[in-house]
Amino acid sequence: MNTNIQESGVQKSFIIYGVSFATSNNLNIVGASVADETVKNICNPVRRLLHTSEVKNIAHTTPKISLISLDIETGENLFYSTISTNIVENQKILTQAVPKAFYQEPYERLTSLTTVSNETFIISSVAHTQEGNFNRLLFIKSDESCQIQKSLKVWGFKQEDSTLESLLETQDGKLVGIISLRAGIPPFELATIDYETGKVTYDELVLPDLLPDRRYSNLIQSPVDRKIYATSMDRAHPVHLVQLDMENYSVLTGKPLIIKLSELHFNNQALESDLLSLAFSPLGKLYAVANPNREPINSLFTVDINTGEMMLVRQLAVLKIAFA
Repeated sequence: MNTNIQESGVQKSFIIYGVSFATSNNLNIVGASVADETVKNICNPVRRLLHTSEVKNIAHTTPKISLISLDIETGENLFYSTISTNIVENQKILTQAVPKAFYQEPYERLTSLTTVSNETFIISSVAHTQEGNFNRLLFIKSDESCQIQKSLKVWGFKQEDSTLESLLETQDGKLVGIISLRAGIPPFELATIDYETGKVTYDELVLPDLLPDRRYSNLIQSPVDRKIYATSMDRAHPVHLVQLDMENYSVLTGKPLIIKLSELHFNNQALESDLLSLAFSPLGKLYAVANPNREPINSLFTVDINTGEMMLVRQLAVLKIAFA
């Protein structure tokens, strides 16, 4: 990779990756036009409804997904691959689940695309069913081979209905996750996840306490200054960037601080909904996937950390992004 590339509105010559639920006909909709009625009809939603036949074994199976890559400057699609469902290695691990009191149509969500060491992506997903919530991890090579390395169920939550909402490999090699104690809504907490077993551990690292009335998501770490960021919001306040200050500690709790940063906005309007994804480019430029105007297709934006201003790059029909 050319390390002498200069910064611009969009960084040149970098490849960005994105994932979404696989479409039934494998139609490539990267950068597609909103005017395309076919695209409108098959564009991947934030959640995918599960068929009855899928639910029985959903705790042991990762979803079928599409992985794409494109040139960040031109938007040129470099490759598109469909990754089939995969059976987890740790099937024998019993995951505690909380059956729902009222009927809920089963569905699943993609919650994270995370770049980790050894040229690997981890894709996290959660299935919501009448029998409970089930979290899974899929490890694949971050190249055109898309080779599946392994998949795991996530287990060991303190609270049985918990869901893994975001995932980050820190630059010191730890896998940290944001966990919702109530299936995607507050309160949230931070924990570590074991690469080999999928087990959640709450005391391996000293991590910040998360405010109980706020939503947290989109964990990322800057490759330039190693600072860790996320998004945060509640019903009364717009979406903000926050920093997990791992070097300074609260005098009351003895834990690292969370620093509230800029409010995110697009076209001078505060965001009403959280970002779908955040990712740093190799030179430290921040990108986001969002849909502030509720259009049929999501879009890619650059994000100014200091001001919170988001600038549209192009439409991009994915849910999660990462750089390899």
